[in-house]
Amino acid sequence: MNWLRWFVLFTFLPLILAVLTGAISLSYIALLPASVLAFSLLFETPSGFSVERTVEKTRLKVGEETEVRVRLKVERGAGIVLVGDVVSPALEIVDGTNRHVFFKLPEKKLEVEYSYRVKAVKRGNHTISPVEVEGRHFFELEEPSYALFSEEVRITASPRIMNLNRFSHRRLGRRGFPQVTRARTGTPSTDFREIREYRPGDPMRAINWKATARLGGPLVNEYEKEGALTFMFYVDASDSMAIGGFKESALEVAVSFMLPLVSYLLNRGYRIGLYSLGHGTLISPVSGSDSLSTFTRFLLSLGMTSTEESLPLAVEKTRRLLNGQVVPVVVTNLTDSNFTSIKLGLKKLLATTGNAPVLVDVDVYEDLSAGKLVSLMKKSLKEELSFPAVTVTKDVRKGVLKLLEVVL
Repeated sequence: MNWLRWFVLFTFLPLILAVLTGAISLSYIALLPASVLAFSLLFETPSGFSVERTVEKTRLKVGEETEVRVRLKVERGAGIVLVGDVVSPALEIVDGTNRHVFFKLPEKKLEVEYSYRVKAVKRGNHTISPVEVEGRHFFELEEPSYALFSEEVRITASPRIMNLNRFSHRRLGRRGFPQVTRARTGTPSTDFREIREYRPGDPMRAINWKATARLGGPLVNEYEKEGALTFMFYVDASDSMAIGGFKESALEVAVSFMLPLVSYLLNRGYRIGLYSLGHGTLISPVSGSDSLSTFTRFLLSLGMTSTEESLPLAVEKTRRLLNGQVVPVVVTNLTDSNFTSIKLGLKKLLATTGNAPVLVDVDVYEDLSAGKLVSLMKKSLKEELSFPAVTVTKDVRKGVLKLLEVVL
């Protein structure tokens, strides 16, 4: 309403001066603000909004883009129309803009359309808020009108999973690391695992006839396998994994490292278990490609936590799962602050499983000013641990292949 005060002031002030001074010509100055004021009073604030928003696709790989299109209609009034939405920081706007200002003229409908493109720069579930529309009178002579349209858009971004199909076991067994030569699969035990659909090659004795008759399709009982090699992963999600920034933190690199690795091992019959340090969340060891979705959902939703949990405590919590042919793998950002906990935990894993655990050290310091110095410090710490270790950088492919060479 500040504009109204000024227009009223500039309308009546010349008239008052003309009366007081007798200079009638001063009254003519009031004609311009008075005309604008009268014109503005004839029209109401823009209203009668309608919005349609479409999103090209809502499932992306990190680095992929999608287009957002918005169509706006304003039926009544005259003035300024502001329209826009709020985009999650993990969705970077790469073309266009998500906020616009339009002018609504009297006696004419406003119909406009605009678009912008966003790129997923981080894995996870991200959002675009409902579209906000605000109408303002040209001279703020009336209260603004406001409305929300469309529902919140959810966009899921997942890391790109590298193709390891060409990875050859002939590359395994590099000198300096102990090879694990146990078979991937074993004979079925009496420990029931699940009922699943029949696959070619399944023995007739495994068919669950009651379930088959009830559901109308061949189903078989599946049992855990004895002698199957198990990989037990301990993935750190504490504050130490926040280094590297919002988009490429150590935790983001760790997740990008784990996804193709877990997929590769499950598809080849190994049993996989996973424990999240800090969250205390456990996925008990399972095998089979059907289990991949469980790990994928877990890893894509894995976030940072401020809760500190030592590796020895995590080992104690999972001790019952460490019997048999288990290879422990610890994924963390090795620093001075967690060195003691990692060292004690690795020793405890060795004593519990009888197999040398492997440390996966996530190093995202290369872009920092002291990156080389930190990397040298981390190298010194790994040598002091005296356990097999693999360094993973933002180029996770090298780290995945290196780990497979170490453990297979």
